[in-house]
Amino acid sequence: MEIIYGINSIRDLLRRHQDGWEKIIIASGRTGSSVKEIIDIAQAEKIPLEFYDRKRLTKMAGTPDHQGVVAFRKSFIYADMDQLIKNRNRQSAFDLILILDSIVDPQNLGSIIRTAYCMGANGVIIPEDRSAQVTAAVNKTSAGSVQHIPIVKVVNLANTIDDLKDKGFWIFGADTRGGQNIKDMDFNCSVVLVLGSEAKGIRPLVKQKCDFLITIPLPGDFDSLNVSVASGIILFEMISRRRRGV
Repeated sequence: MEIIYGINSIRDLLRRHQDGWEKIIIASGRTGSSVKEIIDIAQAEKIPLEFYDRKRLTKMAGTPDHQGVVAFRKSFIYADMDQLIKNRNRQSAFDLILILDSIVDPQNLGSIIRTAYCMGANGVIIPEDRSAQVTAAVNKTSAGSVQHIPIVKVVNLANTIDDLKDKGFWIFGADTRGGQNIKDMDFNCSVVLVLGSEAKGIRPLVKQKCDFLITIPLPGDFDSLNVSVASGIILFEMISRRRRGV
């Protein structure tokens, strides 16, 4: 079973009327219009409701950051590559896919997924090993975006990149230093953006598969951005340059 917590995450999932809910637990005395909406949808969908004190919810969620609502449902279902490829933003002539190479912090993973969804990416690819997986913490950090964008889990990122190249994608790897300035790049093509781990960046074998290495120009002396922040800057630059026809 998957544990989900947080008012917005649970409410947004309920609005999609998906199956697989086991039960929803609300802290005794918890009120508000959003909580009432959760209760109303749960009752309409015949999802069991339970009410306990906040300490018990904290124990269930493993964190006090549950906002008085915790839910249990079937484990997160990852998408496949076909679903991801088909999920192109209709406003764009090109595909945009993110590959996350060994992102181990759930907060970073959730933030990147949220940004990818907001920027109209097809989806996100993560490896089975040496990577954070989609959990309740990731779902909450993503503001429920994990339920709205395909997330694919693969065994071998290098082989996946080769397959995407065969489908006409160009591979851009984000590098802290030494890459080409993102402002000098042409992103009017089907793009795979590869982001590396928080500590070591993109692994050598995966980096070798990239067609281009790109770097965010920084005027300051400190040249290491948080990976989730870097993803937002790069994706915004990619999308804005496409719209300008650069």
